[in-house]
Amino acid sequence: MDKESRKIKQVKSEKIYAVIPKSLKEKVVRYKAKGNMSESEIVNMALNEFFKVKMLKEDVDTITETMAKAIEKQLGKRFERMLMLLAKSSKSSYASIFLQAYVLAKICESEDSKEFLKEKIDLANKLAYGAVKNKFLDVDITQMIPDDLDFDNMD
Repeated sequence: MDKESRKIKQVKSEKIYAVIPKSLKEKVVRYKAKGNMSESEIVNMALNEFFKVKMLKEDVDTITETMAKAIEKQLGKRFERMLMLLAKSSKSSYASIFLQAYVLAKICESEDSKEFLKEKIDLANKLAYGAVKNKFLDVDITQMIPDDLDFDNMD
């Protein structure tokens, strides 16, 4: 007998009767044949494990709910305000980039100029993605700009 089943025997017990599906009964009988435990011990062990898991899940749910309330209380409106400002900043940045691209497209009427513009937009996206992918944005932004300001030789 293992420790778990010994603990069960030491505790005062009461009889209950339960109806279980035939397939579950067959599993209990197979488990009984493998080990040195009675059907009652197997069912007790299974119930103990079930309730341990159930209690842990309820504890985790309670802790998660408590943490969510604490975060909401501490950050509250400031956090929402930061998100709103970030959204407005993103919108403004997108509008500015779009306007710049539109003006440059109007200025660059030749096919060579348009192709040049497309290549540089692709390069800018590639460099920006590399900067965002890294966690140190302040350093990466300065690395995106060449020291000699020779943008023509960037790839």
